[in-house]
Amino acid sequence: MTHKKEHTILILLGILLSILTYRYALHSMTGILNDYNGHLYVYLPMFTQENWLEGWQTVPYCMWHLCVLALNKLLRIPLEVSGGYVSCFFTLAAYLVLYWMIRKVTSAKGCTDSSAKAAAVAFGLSMVQALYFPWLDAGDRFMGVYSMNPIHNPTQMCVRVFSLLCICLAYDIWGIQKNESYKGIFFRVETGLKKYYILLSVLLLLSTLAKPTFVEVFVPTVALIMLVQWISLLVKQDGSAKSYFKHCLNMLWCALPALLYILLQFVDYYIFGGNNNAETTIIITKWLEVWKMFSENIPLSILLGMAFPIFIILIDLPFFLHDDMGKLA
Repeated sequence: MTHKKEHTILILLGILLSILTYRYALHSMTGILNDYNGHLYVYLPMFTQENWLEGWQTVPYCMWHLCVLALNKLLRIPLEVSGGYVSCFFTLAAYLVLYWMIRKVTSAKGCTDSSAKAAAVAFGLSMVQALYFPWLDAGDRFMGVYSMNPIHNPTQMCVRVFSLLCICLAYDIWGIQKNESYKGIFFRVETGLKKYYILLSVLLLLSTLAKPTFVEVFVPTVALIMLVQWISLLVKQDGSAKSYFKHCLNMLWCALPALLYILLQFVDYYIFGGNNNAETTIIITKWLEVWKMFSENIPLSILLGMAFPIFIILIDLPFFLHDDMGKLA
């Protein structure tokens, strides 16, 4: 197959993914319990000129909302269409990053898989996670079961492209930190780490603007893995622990802007009362009380939501135990 035809397949699959995303987004806006409905008709109106601060206090992860407003106010595109277009953009961006990752990994392994195959896998990863069986759980109450690719949640899908890039950056940075002769798979870290530390810092901050939940799990995960590595070097007592500790500090500096923004979100939301103007800023609920609102079978929801990654781990367990990418995943 010629390169021209292969790239045509990449483009056609991207167009198909965009159409499916757009149609799904518009359909979801009519569902009262759907996140699209809440973000578009409840949270978005708060981001007006009169009470923009109130909107930010309620939804400080406002990247999706601001992008929708930009299309709606500046280009005069209808609100619902703007929401669909923005979701298409972020979904397509994640699809292209997945394609780029697959091409980089296969190239590093010496494989000669075609662009068309990489596009097909990227498209599949963008679609398969969204599938679920509504008759197994709560049906229309909250899109059935949870999924790690919840297309019903525009802000979760907004953060996906940034999270993928952060994972690739961390992997290559770790590689050069451990071995100075390492050649980056995704980024040319061998040319110098400073610019990639800055890039990681910027991407982490952008991810908090999209959805802070990624940073809240990514940063502790990176910290834990690097802490274990540092302790193992301390045990060896060969002097390498000191230089590796400097790498740990550099990674901490990368995370600081995002962590400070999350702290600002937390303080404003819970201390100063940005949480939907509730009478109290601290709410304590019974165990699993909130989850029961959205699922009639919580263990089954968790199992089905995690079924795909659990399956991937089981079919290639050594990768997740020994490879840095697997450990991070």
